[in-house]
Parts: sequence; C-alpha cells; structure tokens
Amino acid sequence: MRTRGFVVSSARMGIVVSMAALFAACAYGIDPDRSGLEPGAGGGGPGGPGGGGPGGAGGASSSSSSASSSSSSASSVSSSASSSSSSASSSSSSSSSSSSSSGAGGAPPAGLHVLYKASDTNATNAEIKPHFNIVNGSDVSVPLAELQIRYYYTLETNGSQTEVFHCDYALVGCGKVSGAFMTTSGANADHYLEVTFSGADVLTPGQQSGEIQARYNKMDYASYDETNDYSFDPTKTAFADWDKVTLYHNGALVWGVEP
Repeated sequence: MRTRGFVVSSARMGIVVSMAALFAACAYGIDPDRSGLEPGAGGGGPGGPGGGGPGGAGGASSSSSSASSSSSSASSVSSSASSSSSSASSSSSSSSSSSSSSGAGGAPPAGLHVLYKASDTNATNAEIKPHFNIVNGSDVSVPLAELQIRYYYTLETNGSQTEVFHCDYALVGCGKVSGAFMTTSGANADHYLEVTFSGADVLTPGQQSGEIQARYNKMDYASYDETNDYSFDPTKTAFADWDKVTLYHNGALVWGVEP
C-alpha cells in the first residue's frame, strides 16, 4: 500500500507540475507546443522576439526622432537658403531700380532735351522771359529734381547787378521751381540763369515736364540788351529745340552746346 501511495502521489505531483508549467507558458504568451514551455525562447523574453521588446521599439522611435530632427534641420537650412536667395533678389531689384534712372554704367540718360520759347521778343527791356519744356526722350524714368536748365546771357554794367528770379507758371508747380544766377565766360555770355527743381516728380520715358514760364529782372529794373545774349532767339515764338539752352542731369551736360 505504501508503494502504491507513493506512485499515486508522484502522479499527482506530475500533474501539478505540468499545470504550473502550462500556466507559466500562458503568462509569458508562449505556445507550449513550439517553445518547450521555456520562457524567453529564442532570446525574446518579455520584451518580444529577438530581445527587442519595448526597448527595440524605443530604439526605432529614437531613430525616427533623429531622422525627423535631421529633416527639420535640413528644412531650416533650406528656409535659410531661400531667405538668402530672397534677400539677394531684393538686392538685385534695388540695384536695378537704382540704375534705371541713371542709364547704363552710371552714364547720363541719352535722349533728354529741352524746348525753348522766347516769350518776349523785345531785345531791349527790363525783363528777360525764357520759357522751357523738358522732354524725356530716353528709355528710363528720370526724377525732375536731377535735372538743371541753363540760359546764358550778358548782364551789362548798367544799373543794379543783383537779379531776381520769378516763376510765373509751371505745370509741376512754381513751388518746385527755383532759379539762381551764376557767372561764366564765353562768347556772348558772362552769366547764366540756372533753373532747378525739387519734389518727387518723375519724367517717364516720352513724358514732358510741361511749360515752365521763367522771368527775371535786375533789382532796380534797369534794362538788358539781349541782342548779344547767347541763348536769346526772338524767332522762337513757339516751343522748339534750341541747343543754346543747355540741360544737365546731375551736373552732367545731356543737351545743348555751352558758349
């Protein structure tokens, strides 16, 4: 009986061990028929096959994060390059804009000229009245403030040597027109009137300034003798080209012949 009891006890013990092993296999998620009921078969363990488990997934996540960071960095570099390109484009545009009003290589625009009309054809009187109209025959826009007109004459020695400039009318507004008197030397000229402009008016290609009615006199209204004045031409009773009235762009001669 004792021997038989031992056998029975051993059988029961075997069943208990088998059941314990089965529970352990289920707990580890291992197929008892394939793994031999040994946890971590193939080196996977709780972390999953191949020992990767959550740590392996974490490694992949880290790599993905690193790739994302690299992509973000590349995007930042690309954005910076784009910004630099935009800045270069803006600089180029600014350079182009600056050169558009001065002609190629900084040379004065070709095609600018001034029309002249003698408003008063009387050669001996107390006032000289030259009228002007600037024409932009160039292919670039030119600010009016960059242009100067010169009208040459002789002052004579009679009367006051102080002169006064008047603007009777200007399409751009007389408030933007000024006149100054300068001495010079040359045939039939010892002085010239220089007409200048202020403001933001711009002459586009083909555009005209419109009529500028200038007038000047001596302080005491002593008479001038215009018969020997370089720029005076009593036959010009309507606006016409007259190369003895000169035009300048920023001080550089662009039209006419100086005395």
